[in-house]
Amino acid sequence: MTTFISHNKEEKNQARSLAVALAEQGESVWFDEWNVRPGESLTGGIEQGLDQSDTFVILWSESAAQSNWVGTEIRAYLRRRVDDSSLRIVPIMVDETKLPTLVADYRGFSLNDSTTVLEIASQICGITSEAELVRRLNKRLHDLTYDSEASNDPLPYIRCPECGHKKLERKMTTAPQRDDNFYFIDCKSCGWSEWTQ
Repeated sequence: MTTFISHNKEEKNQARSLAVALAEQGESVWFDEWNVRPGESLTGGIEQGLDQSDTFVILWSESAAQSNWVGTEIRAYLRRRVDDSSLRIVPIMVDETKLPTLVADYRGFSLNDSTTVLEIASQICGITSEAELVRRLNKRLHDLTYDSEASNDPLPYIRCPECGHKKLERKMTTAPQRDDNFYFIDCKSCGWSEWTQ
């Protein structure tokens, strides 16, 4: 699951908090600050984020209602939703501004003192227990660090699971007395290592 967070710049702090909370739940998140680097096309990045996401979270407020960007993102995602009913739309009301008619039909949340961003993130992800959270976080770590398509590599890490760096060194050695091959991988950044036979 990948979640796209649509928001106006006035709600940047709430959007950032939600992105962090979703990531802490093991969710893949498209958030403009994280996915569009300086010098890259904002329009192209947003289009890619909308195309790749299966959950669209909209932080709705008076400023969002007046934003052309937010309106464009809503229309683009609603168009995708017409063709794919598995896509989810989750409105989060920041104030009392009335939701657009086509978004008001979807169950959402009111961001107020009694509902925390972490609680909202947990419900969006469908996490019901700590065991489920551990499973999701392990899967997300695996997705980010492991190349599951590398069929010839016995330790197909693409990033260190400890520090996240790509400074990995691979070695192979043979034990002559048993003619066994041992494969080693070491992170040159933090010293993490793993081996297999």
